[in-house]
Amino acid sequence: MSGDAPQIEVRTRFERFPASLKGAFVMRGADGNPHGIRLMSAGISRLPVGETRTFPIEDRSMDVAPNRDLFVPFEVGIGDLEPGWYEIRSAVSVDAARPQEFASRPFVMPWPRNDVRRGTIRVGKELRVGKATFRIERVELSADASTVFWHGEGEADAIVVVEGSPLEMIPREALARLPAPRPSPERRTVSYPVPRTARSVAVAVRLRSGDGSDPLLVTPA
Repeated sequence: MSGDAPQIEVRTRFERFPASLKGAFVMRGADGNPHGIRLMSAGISRLPVGETRTFPIEDRSMDVAPNRDLFVPFEVGIGDLEPGWYEIRSAVSVDAARPQEFASRPFVMPWPRNDVRRGTIRVGKELRVGKATFRIERVELSADASTVFWHGEGEADAIVVVEGSPLEMIPREALARLPAPRPSPERRTVSYPVPRTARSVAVAVRLRSGDGSDPLLVTPA
């Protein structure tokens, strides 16, 4: 078996309550072998960057088998978290080796209703980066995100720019852990919501190489 194959699987299941998350780390062997594990740390991390708030976990050695789930329950308060996107991260040592990191699906601490814009901005215009052309179809503004729907090839993102500054994007790897959206020919880039106080909103395309287009104003200043 390849040395890069995972030794264990860790799924983080939880339910959200008004002031807490309650759930469990669900672990099992992934390579057909039993393993000795220790849950080294667990915390709530802001996406895409920010503070990680650790919380107490059961500190003991445990055994995981290939075909049997091991549940390690947890409960953590979230009532004082700032509005934003978060995920639960855990670090697990397998057979006394260096800890491996795992992450849950993301969850949102909501913004006050009157603090963010909602609605759909129809765009239907093209942006160029070098010789590449990208078509921006629309920007959907919701209570917890701003999503740009667009067409184009290559490694790129269509970012939302508010008053000259890009909004924070939700990492693709985090979005991949959410339920898949219904099939669509369009690509999408998800960022933090647009503040209601924003005087100008624009869209720009940014390549992974670092090159980018000029911002396209999509709502009046």
